[in-house]
Amino acid sequence: MTSEEAIFIDSDVRIGATVTYPEKDGRRPAVILIAGTGKSDRDGNMRGFHTDLYKNLTASFGCWGYVAIRYDKRGTYASGGDFGTAGLSDLVDDAVSVIRHAKTMDRVDPENIIVCGHSEGTMIAAIASTKEKVAGLILLGGAGMCMRDALYYQNIGVAKEAENMKGVKGFIVRRTNSGDKGINRVDSIFDKCDGTDKDRVLVSGIRMNAKWMREHDSYTSEDFVSMVKDFGGPVLAITGTADLSADYRALEAFEGADSVECYAPENVNHVLREVDDDNSYLNIKKQYPRLCARPMHEGISERMRLWMESRFP
Repeated sequence: MTSEEAIFIDSDVRIGATVTYPEKDGRRPAVILIAGTGKSDRDGNMRGFHTDLYKNLTASFGCWGYVAIRYDKRGTYASGGDFGTAGLSDLVDDAVSVIRHAKTMDRVDPENIIVCGHSEGTMIAAIASTKEKVAGLILLGGAGMCMRDALYYQNIGVAKEAENMKGVKGFIVRRTNSGDKGINRVDSIFDKCDGTDKDRVLVSGIRMNAKWMREHDSYTSEDFVSMVKDFGGPVLAITGTADLSADYRALEAFEGADSVECYAPENVNHVLREVDDDNSYLNIKKQYPRLCARPMHEGISERMRLWMESRFP
C-alpha cells in the first residue's frame, strides 16, 4: 500500500510535486522522476492526451518500497516560471532542486536517491548527476542520444513511413519530409536558434523556444554517453525496439561499461508498452493513451524492480 501527498518545492521558481510514500517505517531510497519534452503534467497528461504514464510509474516505485517524487515542469500547471523561455539549464536546475529537497525529507535516505529520466528526462538526468550527487540513474527511452540526433531519428522515421503512405496525407508528408527535407529542417531550426541570444524566435511563423534549442545543441550524443559512463554509480538504460522517439541502437555506445546495464525489449514503444498495431508516427496520439491503460511491459517492470532491489534494498 502507498499514499500520496502534494507538496511545493521552493528554489528560484516554485515547483509543484507529488510524493508517493510506501507504508514502510524508517528512511527509504527515493526515486526522482524527470518527465520528457512537452507540456504534460506530472502524471503524464495534457489537454486531449491522457496517459497517466508518470503517475503509474511512480506508483510502481512506491509498491516496490521506494519513496517516489514526480513534478510539474517549470511554467506548467502548479509550477512557477515561464515554460516558453525555459532553457535546458533551467530544467536541470529544477531537477537539482527536487533532488536536494528529497535529501531533506524525513522518509528519505539521502545517500540512496535514484534519478529516473524518461525521453528528454534522460538528458536532464545525466546533466543533473554532474551537478548533484545521486546514487543511481534509470534512463528510459533516450539514453545515449542528444536532442539533435533524436530529432534526426524521428524525421528519418517519418520520411520512411511516408514512402508507403497513400492519399493526400501521404502526398503532404512526403512533400515536407521525404529525402533530406526533414533533416534540413531540423538543421535550419537549430541554426536559427544558435544564431541568436534571444529566448524565443520565429521559425516559419511559429514562435519557438530558442534558448531551449540552443542549450540542447551544446551537447552531443557523445557528451551524454560520456556523462553516463563517468557517472560512477549504477545505471539502467532501457529503450524499446519499437520506440519512435529514441533509437534503441544508441545503447550500443555503452558496450563495455560495467556500471551500465542496457535492455532493449522487443516491440516496446516510447511509453514502455508492447505494440499491437502498425506503430505509425501518425497513430501515436491514439496509440499512447490506449496502450497506457494497460500495465507497463512486464519485462521492463521486472528488470527495473530487480535492478533496484539488488542495489537499493
